[in-house]
Amino acid sequence: MSPAGANDPGLPELAAMAGIAEYWTDARRRPQRVSADTLRALLTSLGLPAASASDVRESAQRLAEDAARLPPLLAARGGASLALPSSARGPCRIHCESGRVVEGRVVPAQAGPVLAVPDEPGYHALSFAGGQTAVLAVAPRQAPSLAELTGQAGARCWGLCAQVYSLRRGPGAGALGAEDDFGDFGALRQLAVLAAEHGADALAISPVHAMYASQPGRCSPYSPSSRLFLNPLYANPAAVLGAAALRRAQVEEPGGPDGAACIDWPRAGARRQRLLRALHRQFRASAPADLRQRYARFCAQQGQALRDHAVFESLHAARGAQAPWTQWPAQWRDPESACVRRYARMHAIEVDFHQFAQWLAAESLALAHAAGREAGMRVGLIADLAVGDSPDGSHAWGRQADLLPRVAIGAPPDIHNPLGQNWGLTAFSPRAVAASGYAAFIDMLRATLAHAGGLRIDHILGMARLWLVPEGAPPTEGAYLRYPLRTLLALTALEAWRHRALVIGENLGTVPDGFDQELADHGVLGMNVLWFMRRAPDPVPADTADPAPGPPSAFAAARDWPPGSAAMTTTHDLPTLRGWWTGRDIDWRVKLGLLGPDDSEETLRRGRAADRVLLSQAMGGPAAAPPSEPPLADLLRFVSATPCPLLLVPMEDLAGALDQPNLPGTIDVHPNWRQRLPLDNPACFADPAARLRLDAMRGGRGRP
Repeated sequence: MSPAGANDPGLPELAAMAGIAEYWTDARRRPQRVSADTLRALLTSLGLPAASASDVRESAQRLAEDAARLPPLLAARGGASLALPSSARGPCRIHCESGRVVEGRVVPAQAGPVLAVPDEPGYHALSFAGGQTAVLAVAPRQAPSLAELTGQAGARCWGLCAQVYSLRRGPGAGALGAEDDFGDFGALRQLAVLAAEHGADALAISPVHAMYASQPGRCSPYSPSSRLFLNPLYANPAAVLGAAALRRAQVEEPGGPDGAACIDWPRAGARRQRLLRALHRQFRASAPADLRQRYARFCAQQGQALRDHAVFESLHAARGAQAPWTQWPAQWRDPESACVRRYARMHAIEVDFHQFAQWLAAESLALAHAAGREAGMRVGLIADLAVGDSPDGSHAWGRQADLLPRVAIGAPPDIHNPLGQNWGLTAFSPRAVAASGYAAFIDMLRATLAHAGGLRIDHILGMARLWLVPEGAPPTEGAYLRYPLRTLLALTALEAWRHRALVIGENLGTVPDGFDQELADHGVLGMNVLWFMRRAPDPVPADTADPAPGPPSAFAAARDWPPGSAAMTTTHDLPTLRGWWTGRDIDWRVKLGLLGPDDSEETLRRGRAADRVLLSQAMGGPAAAPPSEPPLADLLRFVSATPCPLLLVPMEDLAGALDQPNLPGTIDVHPNWRQRLPLDNPACFADPAARLRLDAMRGGRGRP
């Protein structure tokens, strides 16, 4: 594909106006240029045709008109200066949520008028004398800090991370039997209480977004059907409806719950769906009035979005669940069509079941969060927000206008993934979301924060730019699209303030200059992960054409870790402590043929041996003879000693697990998102080896 140039008059300029980067630098610091075909594909997805010179001129004119118009919502931190479009002139007033009225101060500036933003956080009404109006979203100077949330200056808190499905309640503790098929919000509630009793302030969880009721085998929490709703398989019915209702609904099934090391999602999910349906029939027939009222309030609060999700779930199952909704007949692709409305009326009980399942899940999650807080956690659950939805899911079906069609989120080629990555996820259209007053983004934040005291944002780099791959193109033919970072961070800080929640951003990977400072300015913690905490390498001369990777840098001492991030041993996509030390991740890469073009098993193992020496040295161990057995307690003690205000340790490391929850680049050949923990919840706090690890991570952290 050819780069844009003389044969494409105005195309590079239009792409730049739309926020598409024509040039970018790869992982080896080599400049790259995006093809004209890719620019046109992304522009078309943005609603800016660019197939001809006249298209380009008209699209450029449309962008210029957009820039001059007052948008439905403006966002900034309190006390800041906010640039206004050229049409926003003259006196203005700010009607604050509190009822206070502020006379706005618009100051002329060389780049255009500027508004002095008041300090009062909230969604305020901004009106100009000429009749123009907008919402002014004023964020606090920063999102709530751990010091604010705990009431402890210089707080040094700790918490655990859990893949909800991996949890085991322990013998006699499961509401569905001695050993459930998979962890749910009941197991999460038990873990939250146990962790709180041992001094934890937080429990970070994997995404619990809605998946597909008719396809329980689709289990990746980072490829959800909708980030507005929950996975009902995680519901804890006994906590909401009572143990007696659960006993009446349970039906004996051959084999009973499966206690294997890995979850059989199709079997286990179908089993749980049958239980939920039995509970729904029972609820419709004989539920007490107070429960009916709670359910009715939930449906009213969730409104049309819940109904659309429930209708999609029903339609998805009725149409065989194999063909994506984009291939359904036209009358079924529109949630507002007469055909869909008629279907919903004719299948009202089925639609009600999916709404009921959402209610059970929401109340169950709320109870888990409340239990942790009541047991002593000062933050509670930290929810995880995935970077996108699956394009064949309910969110993409119900909110089509908010999304970019025919493109997918991915990653450009790098040293570890030389062919790039296509994650197959939808992306918000920055133009469409801005035009709707950022309603889709705000709704998503509120849904995720509804039952949590914190929020982890997956791939928060996407708030600044996303690598987007046109449909049918390889990941190498993508491009970066710019997003309104400061607006999105301001809205995130505002919603965190309204929910009194901590915010953590996954800022791993190639981080643009100034990005981490923007996070810090908005009070968002980054992530310091042990495997990446190295001393800065020696600078590469500017005239080096193709710098080859040098010897590994030494690991940073604990005291040198940047304090503006959460300290972590690892993540779901990286080796566990035991797995890294023993080279388990290398075993998998060799077995599955996932070695890069410059890798060999010998070089990888030799490099890991050198890294074990370097890490042992950073921990103050022997210079050349690190222990052969993984020193899990020492590693946890090392990460705990960093100046980071929050330590988060995955349950896999507390339990001493070998394999990581997910191996990127694989689907069925690695047990992704299916592994149970080797220890149940009570054992993680009672097993002698686990207690040593727990004591090590708590050392130096705690409350006054």
